[in-house]
Amino acid sequence: MSRIPKEFKVVVPDEKTAQYPAMERDGSRLLLVDRKKGAVEDIGRFHDIVEYISGDLIVVNDTRVIPANVAGRKPGGGRVDLLFLAVTEEEIDGEGIVRALISPGRRLRPDLELHLPGDAEFRLLRKNSEGEWSGVWSGIAGESYLEWLQRVGRPPLPPYIRRQTESLDEERYQTVYARDPHSLAAPTAGFHFTPELMEELRVRGSEIVSLSLDVGLGTFIPIRTDDLAQHRMHEERYSIPQTTAEAINSARSLRRRTTVVGTTVVRALEDAAAKSYPLKSVEDSADIFIYPPYKFMVVDRLLTNFHRPDSTLLQLMAALIGWDLLNLAYQTALDEDYRFYSYGDAMLII
Repeated sequence: MSRIPKEFKVVVPDEKTAQYPAMERDGSRLLLVDRKKGAVEDIGRFHDIVEYISGDLIVVNDTRVIPANVAGRKPGGGRVDLLFLAVTEEEIDGEGIVRALISPGRRLRPDLELHLPGDAEFRLLRKNSEGEWSGVWSGIAGESYLEWLQRVGRPPLPPYIRRQTESLDEERYQTVYARDPHSLAAPTAGFHFTPELMEELRVRGSEIVSLSLDVGLGTFIPIRTDDLAQHRMHEERYSIPQTTAEAINSARSLRRRTTVVGTTVVRALEDAAAKSYPLKSVEDSADIFIYPPYKFMVVDRLLTNFHRPDSTLLQLMAALIGWDLLNLAYQTALDEDYRFYSYGDAMLII
């Protein structure tokens, strides 16, 4: 059973979960959370963010979601949905063994051959305690596993989006600045940016730099323990380029405002800073769990979407702004008819 923290006083009805994105990326709503004033304000459409972060150093996560969802068939014709968990060549062993979550999971057994699009097959080997199947993937000659996924797969939507993936998700469940495909979930705070909006920010004096953190399914694992220290945190790979590290270090030394886009950027920067500060170019993995009380080392302004009450990300938010202001922000969003979670509206914390 998942744990909703007793400090969180707001009940978010299921019908507030956005099932589709806004018609236009920058047409979503934007809530301003001012920590100094202890105030929350609905400031209009997302495009209005230019009035608040122009001139800032802006840090984004440029990871791309891999289309890891594939529809398959059992030998008798029954449909199954597979979510492949290997997103890099390093996660595939020499015999082509990869891991996948398969639904529905009944009547699956070792040595069963599943038929996949693009003349591929997946022979089941074993299932672990977490419900993941290992199996041998085989495809057509000359095509790698990752090439095949890019050709036949669909983006994996979060479990609280209760519909099948549609063609619009191939574009909208991705940021416009996404680059290398290594993630099973999107850094959703970046969904609201358009190329035109980013160019407008640059013209107004903002510098936009990037890092990459590969978002895994662990981001959706709810907290199930009363003792937060006992929660098993997922590990995610990240890479911070030298130019990004130097830009952040310079901004902090000059007291230049820095806005980070999304909790994935927070995790990467805080993990890196805890290991070496000032920041430097690094490739590493983060299993950092940020919850109150926590002293942030490099992050102070954050653009983020709303997060589920039982998630580790809500705890991160509470560590940044405190439970009272967090409750006020969520209640204000409900009162103003905001849309919640991955395809929902955003908040800017200053």
